[in-house]
Amino acid sequence: MTTLRDWLLERLWYVHPIVQLVVTTTPDGCLRALAEATRPNLNQLQHRNLFLDGRRYYIEALQNGFYLTTNSTVPWRRRSRTALAGIVHGEFVAVGESSTLLRLRARMRWLYWLDIFPVPLFMTSLLIFAPWPQPVITGLIITLFTLSIVSHRLTAALQATDTVYFVQKVLEDLTPYAPPLLPPSSPDVVTTGQNFGEAWQKFYDQHKAD
Repeated sequence: MTTLRDWLLERLWYVHPIVQLVVTTTPDGCLRALAEATRPNLNQLQHRNLFLDGRRYYIEALQNGFYLTTNSTVPWRRRSRTALAGIVHGEFVAVGESSTLLRLRARMRWLYWLDIFPVPLFMTSLLIFAPWPQPVITGLIITLFTLSIVSHRLTAALQATDTVYFVQKVLEDLTPYAPPLLPPSSPDVVTTGQNFGEAWQKFYDQHKAD
């Protein structure tokens, strides 16, 4: 039962894989940086691409994290904005005196999830009285619900992806970079048990013709 529940949650509720960031600041510092970046600012022109298509971000502070949502303008109705479909829950976990683990989990908003059903239910109330074969009516009803679920989920996933990218972009200066390490068996690594002169001569002979 637990496996089925988890599968349904992943397919119908959550819309983005879990993302974890380690930042070199406190939770209050993270919230402050995110709150300052939720609106376009001439002092933060490096974030201007985050606000394409009139995108805006809305943050709600929690006791140990935050909720973050986003929407944008409707192309054919400039004064209207898209629905808030996806919501990202950020949770802080202390990993040291000056470092914080930020875990991001995205899902559909409750109201947007409920919006899946009105149109398919209305069309179903008309289709059940249509003078068509039962298999055709059943197939159309299933198709209507499937299309509604898929379209709502994709919209929420798109907003969640934009929101997660927003967090990553804003906090990238606070995220320590760990350069990838070469494995000990790499031909470009000289270990303490090797003679550097011999290794250098071997390297030189291999690339002499380059």
